[in-house]
Amino acid sequence: MLQQQRQTPLYLRHTQLSLSRVGVGTWAIGGGWGPQPEAQSLQALHEALEQGCLLIDTAALYGNGRAEKIVAQAFRESQKRVTTLTKIYPLHYHWSPSAGTPMRDIYPPEHIIAQAEASLRRLETDCLDCLLFQTWCPSWGKEREWYDTMCLLQAQGKIRAFGISVSDHRPDDANDVIEAGLVDIIEVSYSILDQRAAEQLFPLAQQHNISVIARSPLASGALTGTWHEGMKFHRQDWRRRVFRGELWRQTLQRVAHLQDRLDTSLPLAQIALRFCLSHPAITAVIPGIRAVEQARCNLAVLHQEPLSQEALAIISALWKEEFRYHVRVSIGEEGEG
Repeated sequence: MLQQQRQTPLYLRHTQLSLSRVGVGTWAIGGGWGPQPEAQSLQALHEALEQGCLLIDTAALYGNGRAEKIVAQAFRESQKRVTTLTKIYPLHYHWSPSAGTPMRDIYPPEHIIAQAEASLRRLETDCLDCLLFQTWCPSWGKEREWYDTMCLLQAQGKIRAFGISVSDHRPDDANDVIEAGLVDIIEVSYSILDQRAAEQLFPLAQQHNISVIARSPLASGALTGTWHEGMKFHRQDWRRRVFRGELWRQTLQRVAHLQDRLDTSLPLAQIALRFCLSHPAITAVIPGIRAVEQARCNLAVLHQEPLSQEALAIISALWKEEFRYHVRVSIGEEGEG
């Protein structure tokens, strides 16, 4: 049961880093989802910490360091620091490189080290809990320079753990790295509308005892149940250039089909998070927040029971019959900005 699991100390596998099964994503706090007042972001983070959040996900590119700085400020003001994941962006913003691309062209050791040092400064800490590569290439598992560099940072006491945040449209890119036991954590897109990672990645992660963090569990906001025909995204919101035309209509239709089949006495967002947490491979989910109300809604899942087998069966049937075809990804091959 979720409530029982919350009462038992939870740790990222291979580490002594404690966490909550529901965490917080900070891409929107960085400003990539349209204007975001700093005061509102701080209020949301404080509320999340008060509600039991023990896991925050961020990245250097979320507002060009803005999200990391706001997270550090929230820690300072609350006098409370929780497990924090941050990411190294690819050199020249080369997202989802093709197989055979030398890793040194995208993540040379000096770039990895410089990014780690910069995140240490912005997060106001001497040691990063976990440092993730923000994209991956399926041929890089055969290289070892990246691994040696991360082990060096670990030996220097600058990072505690490391892993990979795989591309939305290529969830299996790091499967060989998982199988080789080279990382502690994998972050992957997973939601009711995108269950592809469960096919190959999840069984491997379970077999090799790797922590899996589910990114985009609310499908970029689609599974909050608040989207409707005629709504408009702010011109500075990345979703404006993605959710349009046929993809916009498909997303609204799929969410409507889901709502028609499920008991919606609870917020759809909570159902979506509980769905992710029902998979035994998932260590935690990191839905994004922008406001206090979102923090309260998401963290309330820590006190809720898992979804019923009936609900899981309905979602499984929808995936097989409809959702698995033409799966959208957060932002295509552009990567997170």
